Amino acid sequence: MRQAVNRATGPDHQRVRYVLIGVTVAITLLVVVTAVGVGLATSATVYDDDVDYWIVPETDGASSPLIDTDGPSFGEAHTTAAELEEYSGVEYASPISTRVLTVEHADRSEYVLVIGAINSPGIGTIAGVDAETLPRTDPETTSGEVVLSETTGALLEAAQTDTVTIEGEEFSVTAVDEGSATGSTVPVVLMPLSDFQALTESGDVADQFVVGTNDPGIESELEGLYDQSTVQSRAELTASETVDADVPFALSLTAFIVSVVIGTLFVLTMMGLELVRERPQLRTLAAIGLSTGSQVRLIAVQTLLLTALAGLLGGVLGTLLTIGINELAAGWLTSGPIAVAHPALVAYGVVAALVIGVVSLPGLVIMVRRFTRGVPQ
Repeated sequence: MRQAVNRATGPDHQRVRYVLIGVTVAITLLVVVTAVGVGLATSATVYDDDVDYWIVPETDGASSPLIDTDGPSFGEAHTTAAELEEYSGVEYASPISTRVLTVEHADRSEYVLVIGAINSPGIGTIAGVDAETLPRTDPETTSGEVVLSETTGALLEAAQTDTVTIEGEEFSVTAVDEGSATGSTVPVVLMPLSDFQALTESGDVADQFVVGTNDPGIESELEGLYDQSTVQSRAELTASETVDADVPFALSLTAFIVSVVIGTLFVLTMMGLELVRERPQLRTLAAIGLSTGSQVRLIAVQTLLLTALAGLLGGVLGTLLTIGINELAAGWLTSGPIAVAHPALVAYGVVAALVIGVVSLPGLVIMVRRFTRGVPQ
């Protein structure tokens, strides 16, 4: 241990310090990329960050709003929405119904997530589409108008004022919403809830309710609105579970592989040069009776301690950098964090660094054996 510290701090062992710096940088970048990947995975649902509460049916497993279609529904949707807007502190409330339906335009036909909602002042976006562009209707009337997401418009080659056909019914496109940098890429058609209910003949029901409020105390009141329902906040939805997302997983896995490869090459190069410099000392130790095996164990312990220290530093720096990225994103891009900053990332950094150390050991063992011209005992 003492020799490992001397190697890292001594003036004649600059290459060892380079190993520490190089592995620390590799682990820092790995932690940041992993944090962003997990952040992407946990926000891969269709809900929007500016929503404060979702009232969803109670289910046996975790599910995300606007994803689990054709599930349990709430009755008297319009009446309940009107009652919710009378609650003190509630800015808006809207029932949400969803279904995947066939949407046609010209010679194109696509399966699209069709969402019914009520345009309430301040509701903002739903599934990346501006709900305030919807016409305001009462439960007894329909508008025959829809808003397309940019993805849907591109798939169907439809533009504003065009007509699309949904399950045999024609609707006028009032807008193709371009969304924002944080909007969903899921193809979406947004329509007034009354139009949705008439189209699907589903009655006055909703899959969930979205409630906008700045009063956290209202959650207990919302929980008693329906039997067998749950109320989830924006933060709970974001952190509820990491969904199976191929892109974030591939991103994190690629970052791990690249970091291990780069870190291993760095350790082998710098530690190899250090062993070349110490070749006379290694031969002297072998000549006075210190076995090659003992020297190998000494180099292995030093390498693992060095990489573990680099992993700890990289994990801490990566977590701090992730927090800084979230602060910048919250100020310039989104209304919430884009990466997950968790203490477990520090442990992940240490483990990744130890993997680098272990993978580097066979190469270092070969060098020690060659320099001492001995056989490990």
